Amino acid sequence: MKETIAANLIRYRKSLRLSQEQLAEIVGMTRQSINNYENAKTLPDSKTLSALARALGVTLDDLLRPESEELPNFRFRAHASFGNNPQFVAQVLRMLETYNTLEQAVGLPPYTPESTPCYQVEGNEKRIAEIASRFRRCLGLGEAPIFNLFETVEEIGLKVLRVPYLIKGFFGLSACSDAQGAFVLINSHDITIERQLFTLAHEIGHLILHRNEYHNALIEEGTKEQDKARENVADFFAGHLLVPQAELERMYQLTTNIVKLKQHFRVSYQVILTRLAQMEIVDYAKEKAKICAVYKNQYSSSLKNTMELPPELKPEGFPENERYQQLIWQALKLGKISEMKAAELFDITVEKLRVYRQDVEIYAIS
Repeated sequence: MKETIAANLIRYRKSLRLSQEQLAEIVGMTRQSINNYENAKTLPDSKTLSALARALGVTLDDLLRPESEELPNFRFRAHASFGNNPQFVAQVLRMLETYNTLEQAVGLPPYTPESTPCYQVEGNEKRIAEIASRFRRCLGLGEAPIFNLFETVEEIGLKVLRVPYLIKGFFGLSACSDAQGAFVLINSHDITIERQLFTLAHEIGHLILHRNEYHNALIEEGTKEQDKARENVADFFAGHLLVPQAELERMYQLTTNIVKLKQHFRVSYQVILTRLAQMEIVDYAKEKAKICAVYKNQYSSSLKNTMELPPELKPEGFPENERYQQLIWQALKLGKISEMKAAELFDITVEKLRVYRQDVEIYAIS
């Protein structure tokens, strides 16, 4: 146990670029005490461990969990860059473990999309488009635009969480277990709804097309060439999932206005441009340059890649983590978790939870 705590203290402290002296100052102890803990000479008591966990941005369980201990049965679409952020990795494992536990507590069966491997776009365009069409049928959709992809995939049992992370360039990740289902995490920090929706569709693409390449750890390094090819496949799948071919052809006969097309399909203007470029109707770079020029003339500022062409989809129309929250309420109602645990999961006080619970019960149908 001392060795496990020592290794975790070093790992989490160094990821925050804290010296032993700085950590000691934060928790109110001597540098020698920190040194003794990190060299497994002494074992911190529970109060000290809790203080260290808070200072390092992790939980007590994270400090007690061996680094090599993986979440049973789950495999990840790995990211080499997460090696410098063990706190993030620990949080992802906690969220996935919690979500899975809640599903089991209320007796919901796990959901995993069908696996159909495909590793490059070239020569497989029609096949990937058909796989996307097949998944739309699983969702009970035809060619119509998807009103809310978050809600639609949650209804068939896909575990989805949208959480704000201050990690540059991170949009999302996915994990899967044949026994416990599939999971998608989406970064919602200062990211448009359109980009979040595309990230979800993109990760579903990975779950269907690349699941046999997922790893037992969240941190793994692959070749850049392989990664780029897989990303292109997932992007192609996402484009056809969100903007099906027949409906795009029909709408393009009615209007060539990019704003109207993006509003109809509820996607980014960049997704529309990409799909039209795939059909060889437009040159992506030239059309995007035109749009950026019009935007700058109209708004006197640049349309950055992270921005969306107005009008944007509004966050209030896409509530976050509704299925996850419903599972918490169900588990609480069934007596599977305590009020204290439910309040912790909602990140509110027990008193506030009781007020919300009263409101829910007042309007409940008996």
